[in-house]
Amino acid sequence: MNFLAHLHLAAPTPDAIIGNVIADLIRGPDLSLLPPAIQAGVRTHRKIDAFTDSHPVVNRSIARISAKWGWFSGIILDIYYDYVLATEWAAYSAEPYREFVERMYDVLEGAKPHVNAEGQHFLVKFRETDRLGQYATPAGIADTLERVSRRIAHRIPKRALPLHEAMPELTALHAEIRDDFRAFYPELQRYAAGLQT
Repeated sequence: MNFLAHLHLAAPTPDAIIGNVIADLIRGPDLSLLPPAIQAGVRTHRKIDAFTDSHPVVNRSIARISAKWGWFSGIILDIYYDYVLATEWAAYSAEPYREFVERMYDVLEGAKPHVNAEGQHFLVKFRETDRLGQYATPAGIADTLERVSRRIAHRIPKRALPLHEAMPELTALHAEIRDDFRAFYPELQRYAAGLQT
């Protein structure tokens, strides 16, 4: 799952929310330097990712787009699932979407002391560009995919692909992917709730 789902599934405490987001911004050894409650959020994030990656419904979604995108299909789908969640938000949360987004941005201000300079820059841009708000629009998802493509090209140039070019395929498959998401996400919610007990 991508950022929106992780924020939505996190236990409703600032430390849990922070941990669920910075899990993708820190490396293994850095985990031991975090406060225990944030470490727990990081571990929750990773368990949610493992549950998602092994789920047959998610793998069915990935198979719908994997012919061209290979290994990157999972990344593309994670981001597109956030689009489905954002556009169907009222089915999964009583809190209005924009209120949730602003509350998350406020909580994530507290994440900056726990990440390196690159992570801090990411968090600033995450709010400045209204990433969570952007997840509710096709243009925002295309932009997010393009940003991820640039990060991949910077880190592993030989594997660079223009992921935003998947948008026509995603749009054409929207109904099928949406139905997969509707089948999968309630299961993921129950799994995540079980991690909080």
